[in-house]
Amino acid sequence: MTVTVDRVINLVQLGSIVGGMAYFGAEAGRRDERVTVNTVRVEELANIVQDLTKAQVASASGQANAQRELDHLRERIERLEAGR
Repeated sequence: MTVTVDRVINLVQLGSIVGGMAYFGAEAGRRDERVTVNTVRVEELANIVQDLTKAQVASASGQANAQRELDHLRERIERLEAGR
């Protein structure tokens, strides 16, 4: 059996095609993994933002309550001073 140049070229082409397909398949797998990792990170970031928003609302509410208490105390002091 003799190996002709045409046969060698055909085998090299076949090897290139198979190698290219394997490379693109592996690259697609890596890309999918990166997308999955980024999706998890974005979801975690969304949860953090949600918790920060809740904390900010609670803080603002607490500040409003504290301000009401301070206003009430100031009114009591003013009444006390007016009654002297």
